Amino acid sequence: MKRLKISEYFSTIDIRNINPQWFLLIGIILMALSHLTFSIDIVGWFSMVPFLVYLSITRGWKSRLLFTLALIMAWSIIVLKIITPPIPYILIFLYSIPISLIHLPGYLLWAKFKDRRFSILIFPALMVVLEWIQYTYTPLASWGIAAYTQMNSTPVLQSLSLFGMAGLSFLIYWVNLSIANLVVKKERTFIAFKLPVLILCFVVIFGALRFEISKSKGVDTITLAAVGTDSEISGLPLPLGNKNEQDIEKILNRTKVAAEYGARIVVWTEGAFYLEPAYEKIWIESFQELAKNSRVTLVASYILLVSELPFQYENKYLLINSEGDIINTYLKHQLVPGEPAIKGTDPLEVFNIDGINLGGVICYDYDFPYLAKEYGDINADIVTVPSSDWRGIDPLHTRMAAFRAVEQGHSILRSTRFGLSAAINPYGDMISQMSSFDNNNKIMISQLPVKGIKTVYSIIGDILVYLSIAFILVFFLYSKL
Repeated sequence: MKRLKISEYFSTIDIRNINPQWFLLIGIILMALSHLTFSIDIVGWFSMVPFLVYLSITRGWKSRLLFTLALIMAWSIIVLKIITPPIPYILIFLYSIPISLIHLPGYLLWAKFKDRRFSILIFPALMVVLEWIQYTYTPLASWGIAAYTQMNSTPVLQSLSLFGMAGLSFLIYWVNLSIANLVVKKERTFIAFKLPVLILCFVVIFGALRFEISKSKGVDTITLAAVGTDSEISGLPLPLGNKNEQDIEKILNRTKVAAEYGARIVVWTEGAFYLEPAYEKIWIESFQELAKNSRVTLVASYILLVSELPFQYENKYLLINSEGDIINTYLKHQLVPGEPAIKGTDPLEVFNIDGINLGGVICYDYDFPYLAKEYGDINADIVTVPSSDWRGIDPLHTRMAAFRAVEQGHSILRSTRFGLSAAINPYGDMISQMSSFDNNNKIMISQLPVKGIKTVYSIIGDILVYLSIAFILVFFLYSKL
């Protein structure tokens, strides 16, 4: 019996004999398997195929409405996977519906113009522009971006150093559409099938070589530490005074131990404890004394209560050098929707610590690539990220932070409450990890390179997004003519 090639096998399938609604059901399942927790990386390369096939073989507003509902259902299941206490279930729809509606125009516009010349490129172009709008201009950040489906594939992640998340997402959407066209149109032209496959092969080979070569070179390193907390503050009511003071004292003692282990930079978690304004100055003086006596640079992150009615606070950290001087006060720039914190607006800065350009952000800030790009522009070597997660996004959220490291070529020390702390080098490799859910001493010691590296993306920025915008304009202008 003659063995059929994959392309020949698809040519034998008559999809017209299949109920279109089966494609919606399969699409929902594959989308759910490709995003966020419990995901399978390889599924991301074909997860959208059933949806694209459905749009290709159906017509009319009823089919488009059904597709919209299926897309919302898919994203609702995806978001459901990260909902664990104390996160309310209402968050499912606060994220799934907006993300679906942001992506929806890309699908529908492609479906309307899919028979036009170069339509094979209009779908990935539309989707990366919509994603860019989402993670640049909306509070949804980069959650749900196609590139994140590949977060466990280190070689593939190296492509981020070339064109950022937009480049990887573009290729993922292109490959999905190529497979869909192979199923529906039996199309195997160079641009529709062979070119994206060749680019995917290049990405894998380039990434594997880049990562392996990076491991073959010795670099100067510095010892750092992530120090965890016993505090469980997550809003009102705030813990009683004695409990809060005990939490602070434990962090101070762990910082001393980290210094004895040789750490020269120590980073606390986001929301390590809370302080009231009347006592902040006294505690800050003790932090300064600790940094000076231990000879460490300290990223002291905590919550400063502003008022209880209405509930409002500063989500902040102090950067205290080994001389005990406060050289920076940082307020979280990008607030999680509904977070009652005072928004920080000061421009990002790097500070010379033992020859290292050191910067910092807080948790959700690094879900926004433009903030990492600012650090790339000012040549940050290491960025500290005090963070606070929950079980549902652990270790997903820390792996998302690794994208910023590869994009801009700097190291990251992410110190995480209710999640995974990690030291991440400029190639996205997690040198050290520590889970706050494990039974440990809440002190993670690691070494990171003292210098970052220049990447293509840190220089050219989102040029692929701008080229996509130009292509979209030309495509639709040509289509009307």
